[in-house]
Amino acid sequence: MPSTREEPGAEGNTLKRLFVTGGTGFIGARFIPLALEAGYEVRGLTRNARAAERWKHAGVTPVHGDLLTPGPWQEEAAASEQVVHLAQPLTFGGRVTHKRAVAYREQRLRMDSLLLESLKPGTVKRVLYVGGTSYYGNQGHNLVTEDSTPRPSGWGPYIAPAIEALPGYRARGLPLVEAYPGSVYGLGSWFEEYTLVPLKGGRRLFGLKETLVNKMSPIHVEDCARALLHLLEHGEVGKRYFVVDDEPVTFADLSRVAAETLGVTHRRVLLPRWLCTLALGPVLTDSLTAEALLSNARLHATGFQFRYPTIREGVPALVRQWLETRAQTR
Repeated sequence: MPSTREEPGAEGNTLKRLFVTGGTGFIGARFIPLALEAGYEVRGLTRNARAAERWKHAGVTPVHGDLLTPGPWQEEAAASEQVVHLAQPLTFGGRVTHKRAVAYREQRLRMDSLLLESLKPGTVKRVLYVGGTSYYGNQGHNLVTEDSTPRPSGWGPYIAPAIEALPGYRARGLPLVEAYPGSVYGLGSWFEEYTLVPLKGGRRLFGLKETLVNKMSPIHVEDCARALLHLLEHGEVGKRYFVVDDEPVTFADLSRVAAETLGVTHRRVLLPRWLCTLALGPVLTDSLTAEALLSNARLHATGFQFRYPTIREGVPALVRQWLETRAQTR
């Protein structure tokens, strides 16, 4: 069994033992340094040997294991005071068929089951579960709150069974707090590959007619990671929180601000829905075209402060960071 010893922090405080899944991912890679800076004794689950070596140098204790396979990693999770569950099955790369989406659903259920059933009420003080806003689906022009009736669309029907299993874990005594990030944008993601790179190269951006009018609720990746850490510490057990910024926008709005910051012309090619469905599958097409006007009032009520409250602050900051990075690597 792993040790549950707590070590003294820099100011004589004890370090809280934090177990993280998905720490090598887009959001997780930003979350882990914040958790270390906040004084947590971080244990990260990984199958990747290189990631494990990087973590060791950064002060993270790697835990080798696979969320889809039972193993000693479950004992590490069970001995932790805090747990952040960011991991999910892969959702990108190629066309998403119904068969592939069903496989995602089954893998998500198994990951959740192996992790959450290994945790011990009384030992674990807080579990932050990260879900997806597609569970709420396309609700038109209505402002959606965490208490709105879900209408799963896109990935929603395939994540719904995992989300709807959470009350059972709460009934067993697990102190669950749920966080639902919106459309997370940042470097090293779709925003860089499908917006910044083509804009800088003078190419047109591809989009769908619906994305010119249907709005999504964005969140800068750094604010997303900061909000997750904030909810781990200040979120109310049993509550669900949308992690989105102050202003829903269209995808065209986001790329337009990027083009203005780069000083290039914003040009788009609109593709018919049937072609997107053919190339990406109906699951991704529905997700891309859904209207998602999500309220962040509950997150604000916890005292969280955004660094980038809208894309007008967040996108220019990312563009400048991207340009600086490119200049340094030349």
